[in-house]
Amino acid sequence: MSFSISIHSSKGGTGKTCIAQNLAYAYAMDGKNVCLLDLDLKSPSLFSGLFPVKDCWLNSVLEGRQEIDDVLVDATREMGTKGRVCVGYSNPDIAEIREISLKDRRWQSQALQKLIDCKKKLFSSGFDVVIMDSSPGVDYTSVNVVACSEYVITVFKSGESRGVQLVINGIYKPLEKRCFAIENMNNGVSSFSFEDQIPVPVLARIPCMCDVSKYGTKKLFTCEDPAHPFSKAIFNLKDQIC
Repeated sequence: MSFSISIHSSKGGTGKTCIAQNLAYAYAMDGKNVCLLDLDLKSPSLFSGLFPVKDCWLNSVLEGRQEIDDVLVDATREMGTKGRVCVGYSNPDIAEIREISLKDRRWQSQALQKLIDCKKKLFSSGFDVVIMDSSPGVDYTSVNVVACSEYVITVFKSGESRGVQLVINGIYKPLEKRCFAIENMNNGVSSFSFEDQIPVPVLARIPCMCDVSKYGTKKLFTCEDPAHPFSKAIFNLKDQIC
């Protein structure tokens, strides 16, 4: 059964993009056909150049100028995975980012429908898993990605309990999403008992690691160092979701 996962956070700097790209590789190594989409429209990462780049953008799909198939890049050969891996990017041009920020509610509503249509097309094209890296926070661009997905993973750092509660109670629950949480860059002592406060499973508490902080999205740990504690946490995360 095909499914989609949005990787979201209440604020930036949580490491959600690093988790998204490593999770995509983990699924692909299991033989799943995976589509990884950079839908952080206001701060596109391009996944730090880890995958082949194509001068076509998801922005054009949301605008109705291109189809999802036109903008995807096949990275299977570079990744060396059992399953197929395709990647889609948001446009990093500052003018495009500014234009997205000015879009009104009507445009955002139409963009949500296009996202839903894209997901259906990807599933019908043989993709098993669609992973969407969203914008942080609670604006329309991030809520659209959450609304489009079956599963939501919210990534937070130690001490961010209030922000996590706000997005769960304000977005995920009203949308009736199946939600999981990851405490990333844990400093050794969690600042709150997350499970006691909100009934959301915390699937991983990943400690702060110097090498992960150093390389961030520039290194695919699950590929280059599968025995690394960070990689093991991602593989375990994958097994717990589906």
